[in-house]
Amino acid sequence: MIRYLHPFTGALVLLFLGYVASLGLRVRTARRSRAALAARHARLAPIAYAAVLASWVIGVGSTVWLRDDLDITSTLHFRTGCAMAVLLTGSALTARALRRGSRTAREIHPWLGAAAVLLAAAHVVTGLRIMP
Repeated sequence: MIRYLHPFTGALVLLFLGYVASLGLRVRTARRSRAALAARHARLAPIAYAAVLASWVIGVGSTVWLRDDLDITSTLHFRTGCAMAVLLTGSALTARALRRGSRTAREIHPWLGAAAVLLAAAHVVTGLRIMP
């Protein structure tokens, strides 16, 4: 049962990440509710980021302790997880710069988030291939 902790929590985390990303996307096109969407995105994004990092740690831990059949760093799933964590770290850093009014961050931030969400789809596929 413990072997499925990472796949189960990871699925929930990625669904939540997709929801937070959809809020960010809707901020760019909304007219009336833009401020409310931006506030919700800003409030939930750090939680999604922390959840992704926690899921990454659970995945590494479960592989080290429960999966003798996998060399952790050799899997594409590990690599996509690392890349997603890096992209979301960049997104978190640019979000801080956005609050300070950085125009560069305003240009970069949505691309980092979008790339992380697209990578999340690949991450799911690569995870399904190595499920216990």
